[in-house]
Amino acid sequence: MSLNFGLKLGLVLFFLSFFSVTAFADSSYDRELIVQDKTRAMKVESTFKELMAAYEDEDARGFLDLVSDERFRQDYITFTDALYSDFRNYEIHHVDYWIERVVPDHVKQFLYVRWEKRYENLDDGQQLTTTGSSRFLFDDVDGKYQLVELAGNNLFGGSLQEWTEEVPQIAGQEVVQPDEQPGSDGQPDLTIVSAALVYVSPSDELQFTVLNDGTAASASCHLSFEPLFTEPMLQTVVIDALAPGESRFYSVVPPYPVESLVVDSNDVVAESNEDNNTYSSISPSTPY
Repeated sequence: MSLNFGLKLGLVLFFLSFFSVTAFADSSYDRELIVQDKTRAMKVESTFKELMAAYEDEDARGFLDLVSDERFRQDYITFTDALYSDFRNYEIHHVDYWIERVVPDHVKQFLYVRWEKRYENLDDGQQLTTTGSSRFLFDDVDGKYQLVELAGNNLFGGSLQEWTEEVPQIAGQEVVQPDEQPGSDGQPDLTIVSAALVYVSPSDELQFTVLNDGTAASASCHLSFEPLFTEPMLQTVVIDALAPGESRFYSVVPPYPVESLVVDSNDVVAESNEDNNTYSSISPSTPY
């Protein structure tokens, strides 16, 4: 009886110690994965900050050093052309960004960012502001993280239509699907959704938002200021290409008292609705 009891007791103690070691090993392994993910996320955020600094400095070489030409999932040449197009057409003043989350996919890391870009169009000197949400995919390439895919709003390369058409949408972007809009023939639809005069010392700024309410990307076009009293030569600003459902905020100093705004005033965008391009309900000047 004592032998059987001792044997049973020994077996119980063995199994208890086995499960304890196994549970500890599992917990230890999970903790190691969490530490690895945190370390990877920190590396990715650091790489993204370097990427943004290079873009603001219009340092194409420094920027492309952080992009993997071999693993880039989209057309690397088109993206390179789009980057240089931005630097030729714009003076990048500043980009504010807010990293919302980093999502691990084994070694790869998805970085989700909200941003606001302030820049100047070199063609006409207009001061512009663009906001958006983007997703960046980074992968470990020879021990350092590099950019391998872009999605969402075009923080980089928005001045090149070919690149704008290549960038896929992400969750959070409002996109009108063709099957949700009866009669749609897959065309863009540009419209101005708001406009207001806002006093920003020492003058009034005209702040407005243009929306592509259609089901296809729009090309770059002009927006004209229709004068309130006189009939001077119409002044225009360049409206960048917009993806379906994408809107963009602009802030400019109007050249004269404005009665209305007309988007696609140079009539280069074939739209599903050509009757909603004029906006005349401009809110009066208010303190900023």
